[in-house]
Amino acid sequence: MTDEKNQIEYMRALEDFKHARAKARLQHLWSVITGESKELLHYDEISKQMHAVGGSSKGVQEIPVDAIIGSVNRYQDFDRNFLPLRDSDMQRWANVKTSMTSPGSPGLPPISVYKIGDAYFVLDGNHRVSIAKQIGAEKIEANVNEIKTKVPLSAEDSPEEIILKAEYADFLEETNFDKVVPGVFLELTFPGQYETLKEHIRVHRHYMGIEQSREISPEEAISHWYENVYKPVVEVIRKQKILQEFPQRTETDLYIWVLDHQTYMQEKLGWSIRPEKAASDFVSHYGRRLKRVVHRVGQMLLKILLPKPLEDFTSPGEWHEMKKGNSESLFTDILIAINGSPESWIAIEQAVILAKMENADVRGLVVNGQGDWTAEKEAEFSRAFSERLLQSGVHGKVVFAQGDIAETITDRAQFNDLIVLKLSHPPSPKIFRRLSSGMRTILRRSSRPIMVVRNQIGRMDHLLLAYDGSSKGKEALFVSAYFASKYQTKLTVLVVDKNPEKGQKLINDAENYLGDCCQNTYFKKRSGGVGRAILRTASEEDADMIVMGGYGLSPILELLFGSTVDSVLRGTRVPVIICQ
Repeated sequence: MTDEKNQIEYMRALEDFKHARAKARLQHLWSVITGESKELLHYDEISKQMHAVGGSSKGVQEIPVDAIIGSVNRYQDFDRNFLPLRDSDMQRWANVKTSMTSPGSPGLPPISVYKIGDAYFVLDGNHRVSIAKQIGAEKIEANVNEIKTKVPLSAEDSPEEIILKAEYADFLEETNFDKVVPGVFLELTFPGQYETLKEHIRVHRHYMGIEQSREISPEEAISHWYENVYKPVVEVIRKQKILQEFPQRTETDLYIWVLDHQTYMQEKLGWSIRPEKAASDFVSHYGRRLKRVVHRVGQMLLKILLPKPLEDFTSPGEWHEMKKGNSESLFTDILIAINGSPESWIAIEQAVILAKMENADVRGLVVNGQGDWTAEKEAEFSRAFSERLLQSGVHGKVVFAQGDIAETITDRAQFNDLIVLKLSHPPSPKIFRRLSSGMRTILRRSSRPIMVVRNQIGRMDHLLLAYDGSSKGKEALFVSAYFASKYQTKLTVLVVDKNPEKGQKLINDAENYLGDCCQNTYFKKRSGGVGRAILRTASEEDADMIVMGGYGLSPILELLFGSTVDSVLRGTRVPVIICQ
């Protein structure tokens, strides 16, 4: 350098290099502490991972400096921010900076880059890029050669995101999913999960081949899996708005999580579980919205702090809301809790009647609380249960479980739409005996409708709805309207209230709700004791089933003063559907 000004610029450039090296050391130390990689991306490695398929020249362009994230052959000399990593590079770096910034300097030719998506990799001109970044330049001239890949890169991609895109590129290369199902992007946020998707497709292809007794092509299997497995689960995810619970995740993440949870619960419970119920249960256990977390923590605290007789975990309307638009049938899965005695078979017969109407699956549950069921006895009962369902053309299965009877039933209720019970011991009118009632526990803890069977089967030809306008009473109205509308069941709506005006208003509300959908409907008003009025009307009208809401009072008040539900259960001959 002979020119004095250039010499001054050169000395400044040397100092700038030292500052850049010091900054690089600090960033390296920080990356060690945080575990966040600051390595410059290697073009050959990335292009291989992304399955590059050729390129085309785009000529000289001005490109964003911040979009340059890698190098072809100098990836070990600079970090992700193009800070220099070698002290031996000082003179060359300073010379390049002097040529770029000195007044009157002719400057340097455009750099050469490869472009993948929106990201650039330097073929020639690494020092020029390093200096451009340090002086805050927004643009730089570059000779651009664009490389085509199955999955485009972004300049903002983190190393983890690049790994995921590379895995997706592998997935597309192996499956040709993008050609079989064009326009669909299966985005995941956890490394390694594209292997899970490939396994799902392989298993689906295997069972398709068995079912159709022929060789299934990979393309046919992928298309069928997408339409019949993936899309239905994603529709459930959208309908239940599960992404709101996990805002940093994707639909494909949740597809894997929901199916994993479904598989886990099926193995645990011994039943098949529909995706919508697996999704709902998954969210209830792992949802991250503040409201969900507070509700979950609150229930845990109540279980710890409250005596069991004072617990109440019913959520009026929860099941109703979940069932909206999910299927043509309201009761797709029916749980029968039985003890295996001859008397309990009446509950099975009642469940079979409804299952045939609704084309529902029947899940038998025998809770072996006393440990007196042998393997031979279980096998014998399973055969008898299966034969009874087979005779009726109903699909189902019985399983055996250990534990407290009421808690086991309520734990499994959430995967079903109705619980059917044979009632041998209704809740007692005496307060201390009511405290130990298993039926009362089930009614307090379950958010699903419960059908209680005494000594008579109901053909569901004539329903008596006891309507009181409460939130649980409205659920009973919803269920009654469903049967009256779909099966033209005769429906008698009974309102019991000592206030005539209030009673008439309840009649009007029910009439407006039912509208023209229920032609064979009758309305009655009565006063006096509610439980006695319900039982008397059921007998007089020859109703074969009573529908009513669950406990309306708080657990303490219900224990002290009793309940209409309990009085009806003690006196009824016909089955009772109790809605929550």
